[in-house]
Amino acid sequence: MEKSSRTKTALVTLAIGLALNIALGAAKLVTGVLADSTAVTSDALNNLSDAAVSVVTIIATALAARAADHEHPFGHGRYEYIATFILGAVIVAVGAEVFSSGLKRAITPVEVDMNVAVWATLAAAIAVKSGMAVFYRVYGKRIGSDAIKAAAVDSVSDAGVTSAVLICAVVEKFTGAHIDGYASMAVAAVIIVFAVRILKSTVSRLLGERPDPKLHAEVKDIITSDPRVLSVHDLIINDYGAAKKIAEADAVFPADMAFTDVHAVCDALERSVAEKTGVRLCIHADPLILADERLVLLRERIDGAISAYGATAHDVAIDDETKKVTLDITIPDGKAPQAELKAQAEAQARSVVPYDVEVVIDYI
Repeated sequence: MEKSSRTKTALVTLAIGLALNIALGAAKLVTGVLADSTAVTSDALNNLSDAAVSVVTIIATALAARAADHEHPFGHGRYEYIATFILGAVIVAVGAEVFSSGLKRAITPVEVDMNVAVWATLAAAIAVKSGMAVFYRVYGKRIGSDAIKAAAVDSVSDAGVTSAVLICAVVEKFTGAHIDGYASMAVAAVIIVFAVRILKSTVSRLLGERPDPKLHAEVKDIITSDPRVLSVHDLIINDYGAAKKIAEADAVFPADMAFTDVHAVCDALERSVAEKTGVRLCIHADPLILADERLVLLRERIDGAISAYGATAHDVAIDDETKKVTLDITIPDGKAPQAELKAQAEAQARSVVPYDVEVVIDYI
């Protein structure tokens, strides 16, 4: 999907969600005030906070779609992440206020007028929120929007919260148990938990998290699809927004391959990756010297020793002038025994050449 079409679809989807959240929030707020139910009014505030999220997300999505410029050569895609972080903090504050109101009502309960209007409003809200969840999920998947996918999860959560409030309304109506305040605190807890999840996810993205495994594998498969590429390593995908990914990778070629041929292959692979995944890729070519029997044997022995851990070695080099062997080891996860891997690699290297060995651990 083209960038302009994707942005338009995202904005229309979010605008529809905004209108529905405002309508639901207003209906619940009026009903809650008339029934003097903090649980219902708390649920209304939850919907209105969702509407606020929709407003800021719409603005952020529009800003994120702006083209790159001189000051921002990587585009403006991270506007969405910054806005989401601010919203997460605001929602935490809303949740805290709702919890405080519920606590006061739990300590000093009052009679709540749970009439048919309350039940009808809550039942309608559950149906609408369930429909919104399906709507968001379909369009979020279609255009690959994390913001809309998150809205789908939020809608499912809202439907669950409103269901709990409806159950409490029925219980209080027929048993006389004053659980309105406790229901309000439960709603607040859900709001705060969801907000913390938003904050955690957004901070992780701003710090720079591991790329999507599927995208990582797809880009790697495209690069290695050319038989002239012997292997690929150090594939790094930088996230500058949902529709803006910039990557770099080291591709290994035979050292005796003509430079012009290597350049042509790299250009073709970069274009292929951009067309198939939308990722802007820059390939660094690494030469593999196949004529040095020591280097070939060294690579075989090191790979054989560390493959049991799921690790791989690359950039293996022998410097006869400084009498030093250097190599990088990529480990599959943080649980691999780094000290043991280094020891294995050093032992295998010294069995081929009696030089000092320098091992660098990579995580990507």
